[in-house]
Amino acid sequence: MASLGYWYLTWQLPEQNNPRNAQVTLLITATAIYEQKTCRLTGIPQTGRLIDQLLKPKFQLYWRSDSKTCPYVGARIHVKTRLKPPQGVVNPGAPLRTKRLLAQRVVKTGYIKSVLYTEPRQASSLHQRAVTLLTNKNLSGWALALLVGNRTFLTQQDWELLTRSGTAHLFSLSGMHLGLVALWALFISKGILPIARAFAGGREQVSIRIPVLIASAVLCTIYAALANWQLPVVRALILLSVFVVMQTLQRQTRAMDTLWLMIALCCLLFPFSVYSASFYLSIGAVSLIWYFAWWAGRPRSDIKGRFLWSVKLQLFLCVFLTPVTLLWFNAQSLIAPIINLVAIPAITLLLPVGLISLFLMPFHSPMADALLRVFDDALGILMTVIRTMAQWWPMLTSYWPAPSFIAAFLALLVICLPPFRTKWLCIGLLCIPALSSSLSFNPNKWYLHVFDVGQGTALLISRGEQGVLIDTGASFSSQSLLLQQIAPALEHMQITTLQNILISHHDNDHAGGLKDITRLSQVGWNTVISSPVDDCQAGMTFTLQGINFSAVWPESGNRIKGNDYSCVIKISDGEHTILAPGDIERWAEYQLLYTNRLSKADVLIAPHHGSATSSANAFVQKISPEWVVFTQGRDNRWNFPARQVSSRYQALGAHIMKTSESGYIRFEFSPGAVPKIREWVKHNRRWYYR
Repeated sequence: MASLGYWYLTWQLPEQNNPRNAQVTLLITATAIYEQKTCRLTGIPQTGRLIDQLLKPKFQLYWRSDSKTCPYVGARIHVKTRLKPPQGVVNPGAPLRTKRLLAQRVVKTGYIKSVLYTEPRQASSLHQRAVTLLTNKNLSGWALALLVGNRTFLTQQDWELLTRSGTAHLFSLSGMHLGLVALWALFISKGILPIARAFAGGREQVSIRIPVLIASAVLCTIYAALANWQLPVVRALILLSVFVVMQTLQRQTRAMDTLWLMIALCCLLFPFSVYSASFYLSIGAVSLIWYFAWWAGRPRSDIKGRFLWSVKLQLFLCVFLTPVTLLWFNAQSLIAPIINLVAIPAITLLLPVGLISLFLMPFHSPMADALLRVFDDALGILMTVIRTMAQWWPMLTSYWPAPSFIAAFLALLVICLPPFRTKWLCIGLLCIPALSSSLSFNPNKWYLHVFDVGQGTALLISRGEQGVLIDTGASFSSQSLLLQQIAPALEHMQITTLQNILISHHDNDHAGGLKDITRLSQVGWNTVISSPVDDCQAGMTFTLQGINFSAVWPESGNRIKGNDYSCVIKISDGEHTILAPGDIERWAEYQLLYTNRLSKADVLIAPHHGSATSSANAFVQKISPEWVVFTQGRDNRWNFPARQVSSRYQALGAHIMKTSESGYIRFEFSPGAVPKIREWVKHNRRWYYR
C-alpha cells in the first residue's frame, strides 16, 4: 500500500502548479455523458515518455459540447485544458469520489477549454464499431450495457432500479458474463464431439478437452475486446487463461493455491484495483462459489436437483456477500436473491442471442436485425418484471462505521467455523462494536455539522435524533448533493427527524437540493421532514430541544433576492452561539451593525464563503469568533477565501477552518465545556484524502 501511494503521488502535479492550464494529447479509454451536453472523458496522456506508456496514469476531463455524441474510445484528441489534482467532497457515510478516482488510476482532473484536433476520424476498435452499429439500430440502453458494456444511455432512474433490485452486476460486465460465454462454448463443443469422432475413423476415445478450452479462451478474448477490456472482464480472462495453460501442461493445483494465485495476479497486474469494490466482490464471489461447491457437493443430474442447488448457491452468495456490499455501498436489496433466480437464467439465454446477432451482422443483416429485435424486446420484458418485483420491496440499509462492520462480519465467519473452546466468547467480543454503534445519543450535547459540499453551504444543527438543516448545497442535472452526500451522512449519524429546513437564499450552491426534498423517501431514507421553511426573515424564531434559532436579517416582508438579502441565522443554547450569515456582503453587514443586531459568536460560518466583498473589519471585530469556517471548494475559480479576509480573522486569533481542507467538520457543544471539534480528513487518516 505504501508503494502504491508513492507511485500514485509521483504522477501528481506539483502543489504550486495547481490548477494550471496545459495542452495535452489524450488517448480516450472511456467516455460517458455526465450531464446534458457534457462529456466525461477518461484517457491516457500521450507525453512520449516510456514511463507513462507503461504505467498509464489517466486524466478525467469534462467537456461541454453542443455535439450529441462524445469522442469515441480509441480516438486521440489534443486539447487545451485546466488541470487540478483528483478531488472530491468528504462526508461520513457518503460515497468517496477521491477513492473511486484512485481505483481508476486517475491522477488529474479538470475541464476542456477547447479541442484543437481529433484523430482518427472513424471508429477503430471492435468495441467502438459495435457501439456505433448498435446505436444506429436504436436499441435500448439495457441492450448496449449488456452486449458491449456501454452504460452511457442508462438514466439515473435506471441505476436506482438496479440498486433497489440488486441487479447492477447484470449490466456491469464482469467475470459472470465471461463465464457465460465460456459456458456456451462448452455447450457447443458437445455438438462438435460426434463430428470429431467421425473424422477420427470411428474411434470412441477422442479427447477434445484441450482444443475446447483453447477455443473458449479465444472466444472469451474476443468478448473482452467487445467489452472494451473492462477491468472485471480482463481479471476473469486472465484467470481463465491461467487455467487453460495449466490444463494444457497437465499441472494440477489445489483450489486454495489457485485462489492465492488469482489474488496475486490481480494485485500485481492491477494494483490500484484493491481500492475498488469490484475487486473484493469478485474475489469474494469466486471464493464462496468454490467453498459452496466443496461443501454442498455436485448437484444431482435431474432438473429439480440442479434448480435446488442453484437456489442454495444464490442464497449462500447473498448472505455472505451482503456484509461486503453494505460496507461499500451502505445498501443491499432484500429481494435480490429472488430476482436473480429469475434474471440470471434469463440473461444466460439472452446474451448468446445478442452476441450471435452481432456476429451475423456482416454476413446476413436481415437475420441479425431480427435477432437483435428479439433480444431487445425480451430484455425490455425482463426489466419490466424486475421493476414490478422491486417496486414496493424495502432496502436493507446500514451505516455502521467500517470497524464495526468488519467486526460483525468476522463474527459471522466465526459462527461458521467448527466448535472450539472460546468460540462464543470471540463472537460476543466481535459483536460489541456493532452493538455500541446503535446506542442512543447523549441528550446533554448538541452538534453543528458543516457538510463538505464543495463550493456551497449545507449545515445541520442536531440534538439526539432530531435536527434542523440550513441550506442544502448545490444541484446538478444528474443529482443534487442533498441526495448524493447529505442524505447518506444523515443516515450515518442516525438523524431520523428534520424539524425544519432553512434556506438562506435561493442561489444554487445553497438551495440546489430543495427540489429533491420529496425524493428522499424514494431512495430509502426514512427521515421525517416537518414544516419546511424557506421564508427565513427577521423575527422568525423557534427552538429545538432547548436550542434557540432566530433570524436577524433580512427585514420582515422582504421580497428582494440576492446575496445581501440572505437570511442571517443565530443559533444559541444560552452559553454557546453560532452565526450563519449566508452570502451577505458588506452592505448587509453594515445594516446589521447599524441596527445593533449582532453579538459575539463562538463559531462563525464566514459570509459569502470568504469573498473579498464580505467580512468587513467592523463586522469581524463585532463577532470576534473563536472559530471561523469557510465553506468553499478546493481550487475554486474565485480563490475563496480571499487572503485579506483570512488575515482579518487571524489578527483576532480566530481558528480558521476550511471544508476544502478538513472535509466534513463537527462541533460538539455541552454545558460548561469548550466545544470539541472533529475534522473528518484528520480523523480518518487516508493518504488519498490529501
